[in-house]
Amino acid sequence: MTSFTSPIPTIRPALPRDKADVAEFTKFIWDGHDYVGEVFPRWLEDPHGILLAAEYAGKCVGCAKVSLIASGQWWLEGFRVDPKFQDKRIGSRLDAACNQWWDEHGDGMLRLMTNSKRVKVHHLSETRGFVRAGEVCAYAAEPLTKATDAFTPLQPEEAEEAAALCQRWMPNGYLNIGWKFAAPNAEAMRAALQDESLFFWWRGRKGIVSAWEDDEEDGNRFIVGMEACAGEDRVQLLEDVRRLASARGSVVLRWMNIMSESILRDLDTAGYRKDWDDAAYLYERRHS
Repeated sequence: MTSFTSPIPTIRPALPRDKADVAEFTKFIWDGHDYVGEVFPRWLEDPHGILLAAEYAGKCVGCAKVSLIASGQWWLEGFRVDPKFQDKRIGSRLDAACNQWWDEHGDGMLRLMTNSKRVKVHHLSETRGFVRAGEVCAYAAEPLTKATDAFTPLQPEEAEEAAALCQRWMPNGYLNIGWKFAAPNAEAMRAALQDESLFFWWRGRKGIVSAWEDDEEDGNRFIVGMEACAGEDRVQLLEDVRRLASARGSVVLRWMNIMSESILRDLDTAGYRKDWDDAAYLYERRHS
């Protein structure tokens, strides 16, 4: 009797020929709003980090990426598995390969974010040595049409000064750069500015705001990834951000970062309301 065995998934560096497969199996993920198929070609050209693919029966059925944000700051992203092959442990193989690559080639800190309900991912991450750094959620507010002159663009040459102020105001805080988190040092800020993130001084040097913009079908969205100021000024800063969003033509304003009792209280006072059903957990692992 002839015996047939199933192919074994292979983890390897991604190749240009994987683009079509990734675009195909991601097009129905997140109700058709998955970004990975769109950015995958650009990821292939990234000279830093590693982009891995899972091959099964001659097709790419999964991918994952280790990205360099700034020196010593790395990000795990783009974990995707073709829904038709979820039973092959491809996700855990990709995760192991990414972590092994970083152990051999990386340094500093590796971070990832995952849904707060994905208990298996939490357990796997903690088994690999990741520590939960905080709980992330999004809060939204309507832009306010009243004009504001409270903000001026932050220039790349001002990043050192901005980072020093962030260290004073939020010594253990994080900079959210379009769904990637990093310590807000000068190099990370300059890298974010080059990647089209927005940084503003608030009322001279009383505070700093970082944000990015997404152009959706229903209009422009203004997403605040970090706000830094003295604690007693935060409500006023958050209210002024609502005016900044309107001035930039945004129809939706969203704040997204790690929650704390004080920030939740100030968000509520400034008119922001919870915008996600679930939260997310930020994990990090220090290189040994």
